[in-house]
Amino acid sequence: MNFMIRKGTVDDCVSIAHVVTIAWNETYKGIVPDWFLKKLKTNEEERATNLIKKLELNNFYQLVLEVNGKIVGFVNYGKTSDTDFKDCGEIIALYILKDYQGKGLGKKLFENAYFELKKMGFKKIIIACLKGNPANDFYIHMGGKYIKDGIFARLNLKENIYLFEK
Repeated sequence: MNFMIRKGTVDDCVSIAHVVTIAWNETYKGIVPDWFLKKLKTNEEERATNLIKKLELNNFYQLVLEVNGKIVGFVNYGKTSDTDFKDCGEIIALYILKDYQGKGLGKKLFENAYFELKKMGFKKIIIACLKGNPANDFYIHMGGKYIKDGIFARLNLKENIYLFEK
């Protein structure tokens, strides 16, 4: 399997919006409301446009994962907005399509984002993960220490917050 991790560009935004739709429907069925998962399918274009604006404003950073020339995952990262951890970087989102999970690609994306955050001067990073998401085990395996509960505000769902110090 040929894969590449590279910086995301505005040209990737439509593919990233589609990865979000598929990954959320694969991962969050039974965890988030069905109406929200269905809405993801209908608002991909709007989400792609919003992503383009964020990338153009430089308020977060993105790496994409390509396998055989197709975007199958990504990671968004930057300075955290969590006021309890003002000096931390954050992995804001990390998604890989189910067919590409379990092959070490998530670890590669995580490590690349962590490296980029360290280059930005962050010594610690946090990650929020919805309760019930199997990725909680991945973050613990990667060395994350559970530090507190959080709330995913858009759906008022509980999430676990993990701290990484390497």
